[in-house]
Amino acid sequence: MTPRRDEVGARVARLRVARGLTQRALAQPRYTPAYVSAVESGRRTPSADAVAHFAERLGVTPADLTTGRSPAEVVRLHLRLVEADCAGPADPAGAGAGYQEVISAAAPLDAPVLVARARLGLAGLALRRGDTGEAAAQVDRAEELLTEAAPHLRAEATAVRAVLVGRGGDLRYATYLLASARDGLVRDGYPDPAALLTLHAELAVCHLQLDDEPAAAEAAAGALALAVLAEPVRVAGLHLTVAASLLARARTAEAATAVEQARQAARQATLHVELASCHRARGRGRWAAGDVPGALADLTTAYDALRAAGQPGLAGEAAVELAEAYRALGRPATADALVGEVLDREGEGPGAARAARVRGLLRADAGDGPGAERYLRAAVEGFRAAGRRRELAGTVLALADHLARAGRPAEALDLMREGLREVERLGERPPSAVRPAT
Repeated sequence: MTPRRDEVGARVARLRVARGLTQRALAQPRYTPAYVSAVESGRRTPSADAVAHFAERLGVTPADLTTGRSPAEVVRLHLRLVEADCAGPADPAGAGAGYQEVISAAAPLDAPVLVARARLGLAGLALRRGDTGEAAAQVDRAEELLTEAAPHLRAEATAVRAVLVGRGGDLRYATYLLASARDGLVRDGYPDPAALLTLHAELAVCHLQLDDEPAAAEAAAGALALAVLAEPVRVAGLHLTVAASLLARARTAEAATAVEQARQAARQATLHVELASCHRARGRGRWAAGDVPGALADLTTAYDALRAAGQPGLAGEAAVELAEAYRALGRPATADALVGEVLDREGEGPGAARAARVRGLLRADAGDGPGAERYLRAAVEGFRAAGRRRELAGTVLALADHLARAGRPAEALDLMREGLREVERLGERPPSAVRPAT
């Protein structure tokens, strides 16, 4: 069947604009801008030689222009998609433009997975700026596109859906979605590394928010075992360069392989905040198991990564946990400097209360009785105000022990009675469902 000339012209125009070429640049050196204009508008039917010329200039095959079915263009758009993924953390506006470009250009190519991934990218950007309504709309559309896709592809949408559910306050259902998707991939024979990395990492974050340290450490170990690249952004960029070179030489299948390798690397790069939280979760697990050096290594990695990512709240939590490790290793000055950063920045809330508790213990270690009491009482008040029942109980015990050692047993006993009544009165408030922008 002979292709309609207006369809061929429309494809030429779309690809030319996508490549950033003018009609003059596409025409040179054999044709004129007027001829290109006539072809694009459907007034002229291009000759076979002209189609071959345009295809070469546009980096596609003649069949791509005449049939509209373009494996090379699908690969090129996948490349653009991964570029947008890599740009997201540093340049959300540029990433958003890239995703929209992919959605528009992929519309006539019958590439639902490509469009779905671009919509999931837009959902991720919306989540970073706190627009859960827009994120939900994009996830809905992605899930529709992936209805008939393989399980590991549907799991990509499930991961974003779970983040939305967690933001909405139902962290336990979010963990259910993530765990079910993860277990299904393994059970049914679709253990895609990037999908499993995402599911493990998001599970670790959810379990941390639920204060389920063993489950968080287990999920974190699964994620970190898959996050094997030291420089994922650089690796993704190298694979993309290879893919572009292969596309330029019409080696489409090899280019598709290179783009997929870039996508796997980019997935690790986009999870940098979640993976930092995984180091934190594993560090807490190692601390509970008595592995202080291992905990120190993980918590240091988490603290440095979260500070670099501009996540002061999460970095503060890691700083307090890191300070506890330094205290256990006999490095009180380093520990005190870490909690000082948190106290100077936060002032109030559970983060400040945790920092005050550690500083109180450090003061006690140093023989500063009044300083220890002051900070431990501040921690008690902070945990009481925040409704942190378990942490309140532990800090009351630490303060009572300090008072007893100071020869004030009656005060210690009164504190214990009052503190236990307060602990019984308090119900553990639901963990915050609001995750930091990443």
